[in-house]
Amino acid sequence: MKNSAPYAILIIILLLNSCSATRRAAKSSASSGPAPDYAIEYLNRYSALAVSEMRRTGIPASITLAQGMLESNYGRSRLATQGNNHFGIKCHSSWTGKKMYHDDNRRNECFRAYRSAEESYRDHSDFLVTGSRYRDLFRLSSTDYKGWAHGLKKAGYATDPKYPELLIRKIEEYRLWAYDTGSAGQTVTARADKSTSQPSAAPGVPATPEDAPLQPAEKDSALSEPVAARTVVLQETEEPIGVVSLGTGKKIMENNNVEYIIIEEGDTYESLAERHLLLSWEISRYNDLAPGTPLKAGQVIYLQPKRSRAARDFTIHTVEAGETMHDVSQKYAVRLSSLYKMNVMEEGEECKPGQKLRLR
Repeated sequence: MKNSAPYAILIIILLLNSCSATRRAAKSSASSGPAPDYAIEYLNRYSALAVSEMRRTGIPASITLAQGMLESNYGRSRLATQGNNHFGIKCHSSWTGKKMYHDDNRRNECFRAYRSAEESYRDHSDFLVTGSRYRDLFRLSSTDYKGWAHGLKKAGYATDPKYPELLIRKIEEYRLWAYDTGSAGQTVTARADKSTSQPSAAPGVPATPEDAPLQPAEKDSALSEPVAARTVVLQETEEPIGVVSLGTGKKIMENNNVEYIIIEEGDTYESLAERHLLLSWEISRYNDLAPGTPLKAGQVIYLQPKRSRAARDFTIHTVEAGETMHDVSQKYAVRLSSLYKMNVMEEGEECKPGQKLRLR
C-alpha cells in the first residue's frame, strides 16, 4: 500500500489540473454580454459613413468599421480625438495636409491630421484604392471580410501578425458583416436616462440633430454621460441599406445594385467627377477603362464599383457578333477581371460570337 501512495497523489494532481483547465476554457468561451457604450457610440456615429465609402470604393463597410474601432480605440485615442485620424495612417512622403506627431514604433512619428472624421474615412478609402500594394484586394467581393482582413495584413497595412484575427473578431463580435450585404440593417436600443427615453435609430442615421456626430471636444463629454444599459439588436429586412444620391440634374439608375448614368454630349471625366463627388480616375477604374479613354454619348458609366457576379436572374450570356468582354462586363455590371476569372480566360483575351459566358 505504501508503494501505491505516490501514484494516488499523482492521480489527484492530474485531476485537479484537468478541472482547472476546464474552468479556464469555460471562462474564455463565455459570452462577453451586451456591447459596451463606447462601441455603440462609434457605430451610431460612423456606420453610415462606412457604408457610403463602401458604395463609393468597394471597400467592405465591416472592414472600415473594424479598422476604425481597432486603430482609434473606438474613436478615443489621441490621434482620433486631437487629429481626427481613425486609421493610424502616417504622413508618408506624398502627404501635404495637416500633421501631428505621436510615439508609435518610433518616438515622435508623423501622422496625418484631418479637419473631421469624415475626411479621415475618405482618405482611408483613397489610401487603399490608390496604393498599388492593395490592388489585389479589389478583386475580392465586398462581402468577403475575411479575405480583406488577411489581404490587408499581407499587403503590409499593419505589422501585428494577429491583425487579421483582430479585425475578424471585431466584425463577428459586433456583427458588422450586416453592413456589407445590404440585406440587414442594425439598430441600437435607445439611449436613455432615468426620466426619458428616445426611439431607436439606425447607426449613422441620427434620430434627432442632437444625435449627430460630435466634434472631438464634445465627444468626450457625451461619452461621460450616465447611460442606461444598451445592446446591439440586428433586425432582418428585405430592404437594402439605403444610400442617398446627390441631386445632380441627371437621372441616376441602378443595374445589379450599382448606380450608373448615361453619358451625354460634352461630358468629361472631370465634369462627371465634380458632379458626382468622385475622382476622375475612379470613373475609369469603376468602368474598366484605360485612363483617357474617350467617352461617347449614350455610353453607360458606373458611379460605383461593379460586382463580382451578375444579378441572380442572369447566369449565362451568349455572345453576339461584335460584342467584347468589356461590353458584357458593362451590360451586367460585373467587374471585367471577375468575368475573365469565372470563364477561365486570360485577361485581354476576347470572346467569340456564340460563346457562352458564365455570369455567376
